[in-house]
Amino acid sequence: MTIKEFILSRIQLFFLLVTLILVASAILGAIYDPDKELRFYHLFSPVILAACCVLPTCATYFKKEPTVKQYIFRQMIELALIEAVVMMLITPPAEIEKWLFYIVLGVVIAVIYLLAMVMMWLQKVQQSKRLTEQLKVLQQSE
Repeated sequence: MTIKEFILSRIQLFFLLVTLILVASAILGAIYDPDKELRFYHLFSPVILAACCVLPTCATYFKKEPTVKQYIFRQMIELALIEAVVMMLITPPAEIEKWLFYIVLGVVIAVIYLLAMVMMWLQKVQQSKRLTEQLKVLQQSE
């Protein structure tokens, strides 16, 4: 993977995370505190959180394509780093027990991360199919 491809994938991950964090925040807010009033500056928190989550993923960049074991290990490191960053940034509300809050937050982070990875994988599969079809057409025309 070239550095350009890596940067583009991180930008894509950032916007995907912003969207998923907004959805998760809306769902959790509707469940735990539906009467809370939000201000416009609250909309910046998913952007800041997504940026803080994308930064640790840059630690897993390598020029050579990884093996399956290396890829899985890198994804586990990314998830652990993201979990650590988010746990440091978000403080539990007073109404909820700390241990319960951190368990729920950890599960939500893992689900968001997995959804983001699945969506990016599906996009790569689609791109691969499109390139394969283009190669078939090119081979038939020769």
